[in-house]
Amino acid sequence: MRLDSVTIESIEYEVIEKIFKSKMPSLGFSIRKPQIEIAKEIIELIKKEIQCLVVEAGVGTGKSFGYLIPLLIVQKYSDMNFSIIISTGTISLQEQLIKDLNYLKEILNIQSNVVLAKGQTHFLCLDRLTNNYSQKNKSDILKNWSKYSNYGDREEMEKFIPEVREYWNEMNIQKCKFRGCAFYYECGYMKLREAMRKSNNIIVTNHDQLIANAKKIANYRKPLFSEDTEVIVVDEAHNFEEKARNSLTETWDVKKIKSILNTAHRYLKRYSDDQSTRARKSKIEKLVENTFNKFKRHCISEFESNEIHGYDTQRVSLPELEINELNGLISELESYNISLQLVDYISDTIDDLVENIEDLISFLKSLIYDDNHIFWLEATDQKYDTLTINRAPKELDEYIYSYFLGGNDKPQIIFTSATISQSGIDNYEKYGYFLSTLGIDMLKQSKLSLSEPKESPFNYKDNALLYISSTLPHPKERDNFRDESINEILRLITLTKGRAMVLFTSKSDMNFVFQKLKEAGLTWNVLLQNEGSSQQLIKQNFIEDEHSILLSTGTFWEGIDIPGTPLSNLIIYKLPFPVPDPILEYKKSVNFDGFNTVYIPEMITKLRQGLGRLIRKENDKGIASILDSRLSSSQNTSYKSKVLDSLPFKLDLRQVFGHKKIKFFCTTTIHGLFHVPSRLSK
Repeated sequence: MRLDSVTIESIEYEVIEKIFKSKMPSLGFSIRKPQIEIAKEIIELIKKEIQCLVVEAGVGTGKSFGYLIPLLIVQKYSDMNFSIIISTGTISLQEQLIKDLNYLKEILNIQSNVVLAKGQTHFLCLDRLTNNYSQKNKSDILKNWSKYSNYGDREEMEKFIPEVREYWNEMNIQKCKFRGCAFYYECGYMKLREAMRKSNNIIVTNHDQLIANAKKIANYRKPLFSEDTEVIVVDEAHNFEEKARNSLTETWDVKKIKSILNTAHRYLKRYSDDQSTRARKSKIEKLVENTFNKFKRHCISEFESNEIHGYDTQRVSLPELEINELNGLISELESYNISLQLVDYISDTIDDLVENIEDLISFLKSLIYDDNHIFWLEATDQKYDTLTINRAPKELDEYIYSYFLGGNDKPQIIFTSATISQSGIDNYEKYGYFLSTLGIDMLKQSKLSLSEPKESPFNYKDNALLYISSTLPHPKERDNFRDESINEILRLITLTKGRAMVLFTSKSDMNFVFQKLKEAGLTWNVLLQNEGSSQQLIKQNFIEDEHSILLSTGTFWEGIDIPGTPLSNLIIYKLPFPVPDPILEYKKSVNFDGFNTVYIPEMITKLRQGLGRLIRKENDKGIASILDSRLSSSQNTSYKSKVLDSLPFKLDLRQVFGHKKIKFFCTTTIHGLFHVPSRLSK
């Protein structure tokens, strides 16, 4: 059921404007024009029953208040109760939204239930806590957990019980037993699930859970969230495609298969000859290990080739399959599963095992016959201990359209981010790549509203300088580029006396530069983002040591917020072209001129995210440098103007190639904090 548009007519734009222009400034907030524009577009969306609004809002536009205030007002004054879901890509934004919502509820006198819905691994498992620590003093640490958190949320408990961090993986929810658990009625996570289904909710969640909820609805199962949901906001929408693909990816590895076989064996040996059952199980395990060992050898070969080209990837295509061997494994599994089905014992566990083995058989058959999925191997460590074989649907856009856009019973949905547009002559062209990847372009024009992208209000012209190196070798000349990049980096970080972050697309490049900077004998600390280390901890070390230099990759390209002088010098080592993998190669193959229609938009989105780390508040100032000469005036790449037109830096680029401009900028602009050397080597 849609919101009653007649009721919503009473909420005029003037009401929203009054909140933004009078109430919020009286409380000390600086209100920006894009916020009011977003708010009006959302009211228009609801009044006209438009299915989908797409709006890009640059850093500093205040987009969160821009969509929260009108939605809260509509929810307050509507004659019917309804819920709102807000989905984000990062926990940090979720927690900020909870703070914003609780504040706005108070000042706008709104009674909605605000719920932060995270995944189950973020919550305490009383069953595991009891089993792991019933005989240990550690259990005393958490016996009063409910004093600190309503639902057993790790983030809340850590503030008062720091020991939680050390033992969390042994006490959080891994595989929930639901009603089969002795602690079901005491469980904080179960209470949270109940709260998530109440009416008149405002639920803040992540993209994974939002997609899981949509899948449940599509499969006619009980949803995770309120059934009266009428509006969904997808914030940080630039990574929604990746999250959707992950949720639709089926994954198998040796450990998972052996776990199923071991559990099945425990039942089979009760009702048949144990020696015969064990032999059948061993034969299947050997076939599985042989198959995965061949996959492992293929991965090693492919990854070594990728390393030569400077690619950091965990995904490779499948090798040529040995069909007879694969059919042999399938045949053995089918026979094994028939035996399991004949066990004269009624058990939900056996039913689940039968279903799991059927899923595995179906997956293996699809390797031979299926043309509707993309298949790949993935290794998340150098020892290949976690090698997985994966498949995901090719036509992801059709799934997303079906889950969120197709039909008249879907909630209205708002997609927003700071980086979902490209350069273009009109909004449809600007949002074209984003619309096509999520299936939004399947909507009728009357059901789709494309907002004019909202530029950041920050003064990039006076407060930021874009420098693009024109002298370094082409990045494909890997060794030469690496060697000569060191002097360029040293010159740049000397100008700001540290206070720099260098973003890499390759861990190998990052480690190379780290070693060279350590050998240079700098007086400033060089910090390296280590695999598995806490992002929050290294970020804090970087902030506290203001002159330090942080070398980073991966998650540091987006979502990290370091305002002020600690990050005054942002260096992009190479243009962040996506590493070729089976998914991107498929997307490229089905698009005309796949390099320009897939790889360039993907690169621009990530580049904009990376450059967005520099200016985080109104009075921030700094230098953004791109060491990749493919964007320089000395090159004539076909995509150069498209990339530069999409960046927030609106300087005349002819003025910024060279160090003299940077020297002048550091001397006169960045707070006068930096002492610039009297001589700057060329």
